[in-house]
Amino acid sequence: MDDPSMPAPVRMTGHAAWRWALRFGLDPLTATRRAFAAFGPFVVLGEALPVVRRPRVALLNLPLVLTAGAAFNRELLSDPETWRGVSLLPGGPRNSAARRLSQGLTRTTGREHAHYRKLISPPLRRTSISALAEKMAGIAEAEVASWPSGETIDLWEFPRRLMRAFAVELLFGGSSEHGYFIADAVSRLMEEKWGASAFALRINLPVTSYGRMLRHSELLERRVLEWARIKRGQGDGGDLVSIIANSPDADGNPPSDETIAGQIPSLFAAAFEAGQSVLTWTLVLLAQHPRIAAELLDELHTRLGEASPSLSGAGDLAYLDAVVRESMRILPPVPFQIRVAQRDTGISGYRLPNGTRVILNTFLTNRMPHLYPDGDVFRPERWIKIAPTAFEFPVFSGGPYSCPGYWFGSTAVKIALAAILTRYRLVLAPNCRIDYRVQPTMRPLQRVYARLYRQDGAFGATPISGGIRDLVSLPP
Repeated sequence: MDDPSMPAPVRMTGHAAWRWALRFGLDPLTATRRAFAAFGPFVVLGEALPVVRRPRVALLNLPLVLTAGAAFNRELLSDPETWRGVSLLPGGPRNSAARRLSQGLTRTTGREHAHYRKLISPPLRRTSISALAEKMAGIAEAEVASWPSGETIDLWEFPRRLMRAFAVELLFGGSSEHGYFIADAVSRLMEEKWGASAFALRINLPVTSYGRMLRHSELLERRVLEWARIKRGQGDGGDLVSIIANSPDADGNPPSDETIAGQIPSLFAAAFEAGQSVLTWTLVLLAQHPRIAAELLDELHTRLGEASPSLSGAGDLAYLDAVVRESMRILPPVPFQIRVAQRDTGISGYRLPNGTRVILNTFLTNRMPHLYPDGDVFRPERWIKIAPTAFEFPVFSGGPYSCPGYWFGSTAVKIALAAILTRYRLVLAPNCRIDYRVQPTMRPLQRVYARLYRQDGAFGATPISGGIRDLVSLPP
């Protein structure tokens, strides 16, 4: 170890490494929390995950490294050329649609990454998002007004529709059959990559999960390319699909079909997948914390207007901002980031081979007690006194590849919350069980039902059970 301030790694091999790797695969949040408690924030599973590099090469036992904390985030996220991100989409055999779809912004590096990040940045800047606030408020008001008052809704599905509408209507050229189809297809492929099928054998047959994923990828690619062809010659600086389809690639050439197929799906995934996770979990947390919900409603009425609230100003509300930040801290939309070594390298001097996968644990970093005391407690007031760096609060990643959609995502969630809470009081269904899964966004394992009542301020918590209680300390 070259840096004496960094903790020394705990290295496991053999059966111990396999046991922890299996625990991580089944429940990564619980597994890494237990590993952190038992061994510290730097664990190397030396013979954990076998990786097939090519069909004709034997299994290679590469280390899996579990880390938590700002120091690890800073070291790896500041060096994206050495530590490359993984695609949100599945990948597949060479020359397959699934492989082409995975070559988006989260995976590219160097000149290509810089080129496309610069291309998509203008419509995602804070000033651009502020200019969209009125339109965003209108979408939220119309969507939420259609929700069935007095009835029960799925607390994942309804927020998903709202966040999807924000993305398609505001970032991808307006209402379009192609836009909504592609958004849903991207979500399905992410579930197929990160769900239980991720552990299935890669056998390409119509009846296997892998085979279905490859065919879904082919259909998605066809729709993406068809949509891009429609938009060619129709430049629109606020439409990400138009920008990709009408801009030269990193070498100055017209964009190829492969480039378009790689960039557009990953932009869809980034545009609303994390946002729908934040919105859903924030609604769950507010339903379990009546005092905080009442204080937030008071701010919304006071600052936005009680009779007909002007939702476009929600992004500037201090307590709403604290509630959203605290929700993302305690139940981060992407609980961990994966980085893959592109060469033989090391972490603070500890040598690791090319291909090593490192888990940067946002869930645990967001609970470091020196900055976040009582880390399992939902306490928005803590944000009045703290201003963590991106490495201490890596919800939107950090370093040169940090998420360019920060302002869009956070503003969308705030306006959505304002629209929902000024109209409805949500009450979780009796005997509600809430477990979770990571795909790679954090989402409920089963359907979570809540009943909508006209907002009257009579907040009260419904007892819940399930794995969520292992992550959050709920009021008695």
